[in-house]
Amino acid sequence: MANENNNTNKAENTGNTIKEPDNWKTGDEPMTGAQKSYLETLSEQAGETIDENLSKAEASKRIDELRNNSQQTTEGGGTENTIKNPDNWKTGDEPMTGAQKSYLQTLSEEAGVDLDENLTKAEAAKQIEELQNKTGRGKA
Repeated sequence: MANENNNTNKAENTGNTIKEPDNWKTGDEPMTGAQKSYLETLSEQAGETIDENLSKAEASKRIDELRNNSQQTTEGGGTENTIKNPDNWKTGDEPMTGAQKSYLQTLSEEAGVDLDENLTKAEAAKQIEELQNKTGRGKA
């Protein structure tokens, strides 16, 4: 019984770090671009279509559903590769993200190469992989 009380207290003390999407202040707003992109990827892997008009809260729940279904499939013996080739990314031709640029700067300095500031997301992903291999970073 003591364990039950400790677990209850831990759950109560987490504050709003994990808040149900239905309780989000902005949950009724349209889904974000990042949510849409991730939903497109997960839906494509699941062989489903997405509802383009989901709210942030609805998109979050759908992402959780698709991720849970994907994990169950994988744990059940599925061998599908969930890492998508950057050449097939729907947003691969957009400019690289700030996170990609920052990581590439670090990797480029370590590898002693110049950073191309005008890479697309897909090109940046490939460059990151190449520089990780060259520097030994990012390897388990």
